[in-house]
Amino acid sequence: MKRLAALFVGLLLLARPAFAEFNPFGTDSLAQIETRRAGSDFVLVLWSVDCPPCLKELALFGTLTDARARQRLVLIVTDDPERHAEADALLARFKLTDLEHWAFDATEPERLRQRVDPAWFGELPRSYHYPAGQPRQARSGLIDAPTLGRWLGTSIPSTGHD
Repeated sequence: MKRLAALFVGLLLLARPAFAEFNPFGTDSLAQIETRRAGSDFVLVLWSVDCPPCLKELALFGTLTDARARQRLVLIVTDDPERHAEADALLARFKLTDLEHWAFDATEPERLRQRVDPAWFGELPRSYHYPAGQPRQARSGLIDAPTLGRWLGTSIPSTGHD
């Protein structure tokens, strides 16, 4: 009977969807990301489960088939930890669990926003393109496919919703 129960639990674990592993985003996290990715192009995207344009962006990111381009995306969810299960479900839905993911530490979200960018007032989605060897470029609002393609150096099929 124990073997049957162990087999059942094992099958359940294999059948469950893959979930993202969120890195806790604290006051020093942006510096860690920038240091680790220094000299490389990448795109940092802040999003929330309650942000309809953010969901459109996640859908766009899910269309990326170029593995190198996918590795250059860093996602940061700004929601409280109580919402992280919803964020996990969205990342799984859009097939983004393989991307680098961070989640705001709930203790001081306003302070974290200031650490990311003192000129950012919390509007979402918020993106930062880090071209190698150049200053980052900030953008508020939805990223369209042509812009994302330029930033990541790949072609992205238009979804008709850009």
